[in-house]
Parts: sequence; structure tokens; C-alpha cells
Amino acid sequence: MAWFSRRSVVKAAALVPVATQAGCVRFIPTNRSVNVPAAVDGDVAIALAQAPELSRTGGAIVAHPDGAPGGYLVANTGAGYLALGARCPHEGCEVAWVPEDRQVECPCHGSRFAGDGAVLNPPARTNLTAFPAEADGQGNVVVHLFAGDGTFKERVQNGQVSFPINEFPALANVGGAVLGRPDGFPGPLLVARLAAGTTADAIAAVSAVCTHLGCTVLPGAGGLQCPCHDSRFDLTGRFLQGPAGTNLLPYAVVFDGTTVTVSTTPRA
Repeated sequence: MAWFSRRSVVKAAALVPVATQAGCVRFIPTNRSVNVPAAVDGDVAIALAQAPELSRTGGAIVAHPDGAPGGYLVANTGAGYLALGARCPHEGCEVAWVPEDRQVECPCHGSRFAGDGAVLNPPARTNLTAFPAEADGQGNVVVHLFAGDGTFKERVQNGQVSFPINEFPALANVGGAVLGRPDGFPGPLLVARLAAGTTADAIAAVSAVCTHLGCTVLPGAGGLQCPCHDSRFDLTGRFLQGPAGTNLLPYAVVFDGTTVTVSTTPRA
């Protein structure tokens, strides 16, 4: 039997493609899991005292908010913080931060992702979800799970968002509607003017997610329409026609003639 030195074996192994070495990918160390408080108004706060890794460039953790499935990979890139969904879309393994590349890798099957979550290498075929993250100046890194689109200037506080009605000229007229997403709101929000005055039913607020396949409905002449499959709803979210079959999710609204307040909790 031919004798091989350890050095020659190691040298030969180095010439073999990684994917063929015992059918495994290279080992990527996982990041420490940290249990953190549940999200409040769409924000997850991670205390730096609890996650000192985030105080140094290249440091990363996986944050697991109380009562929520999955987790969020949070890393200090040296130029700020990033946060991504921590589950690989291939088979659900928890991904890890690779600081020297400023990329993310799945330790199970080698899928690679850019710092913005874009898939770079298979077997994963879809991106990781990215979330804005920043230091809040009070010793926390805050991950914003529900980033707004800028339509509403105000953000969710204490489970509701309030804004002056004169911020949106469209709401001065019956039939007018505004579509957008406030910071911290769980989805796209559609607010419509149903009647003049300050009665309880003068303003309606509904989820703009179509109950058919999740497209965003749009305001149009006389109501709301899904641009994907043409489901129709009135301004209160009541289903009228099309494949959706059910009403849009309504939110509780308070209107005093000056300020509109919308709860993030769906109305019963």
C-alpha cells in the first residue's frame, strides 16, 4: 500500500472543489442567538449591553424577539448596522454573517447573500428580507420591521398612528383616498373620506392588501381595485366583485374633525 504523508493528503484535498469534499460545504461559524423583548410599534430593540458583539465592526448576532417565530441577523458592518431575516429561504437553516466578505452565508448548504439580502449563490433562489437598523443613541440597536414609504410623516406610537387631515388634500373631499405605509404599521394602509363632517363614519381605514393573492389595491373612481386580478371593493373595504371573495381588513378610526387616528389593531 502506498504511504502518503499528512502534508500530501492535505495538499491533494485542497485541490478538490469544496462541493465535492464529502458532499459538504465549508463550515461557517454561526452567530450567537440573543433573546430580546417583543417588537413594540414595529421596532425590535437590542440592548448593546446584551449584545456586545454589535459594538465592534464585524460583530453579529441573531436576535429572537419574544413571542415571534424566526429571528433577525443583525451585524455591525463598520459603516452602520444591517438586519436581515435569519432563515435561509432554501431549507430554513439559520444564516451567518461573514465579516471579511460583508456577506451572509448559510452554514448548511452554502447559499450566499449580499449585505442587502440579495441572493448571490444557490441553492437558495430568493432573497433574504432586509430591514432598516440603526443605533438609537440610548444604548440600543433598533430594527425597524415595518419601514414606511414616506407617504405619512408620522410613525406608529402606542399602537396607533395620528395625522392632521389637512396633510392630505384628497381627504377634504368625499370619495378621496390616500394610500401609503406609516413607519411601524404592519402593512400598506388606505384611508378614505366617506362623508363630510366629523361623524364616526366619516373616515374609513383598511388594509390595502387584496384578500385574493396579496397584491396592493389602489384607489380609483368609486372605490378600490386590485391591479393584479381586478377584484373590486368599496371605500370601506367591502368586497364587490372579482376573485377575492372577502372584505379588506378594517382598522379602527377616530376622527375629531382635525386629526385622524388609526389603530394598528384590526377592527372586529
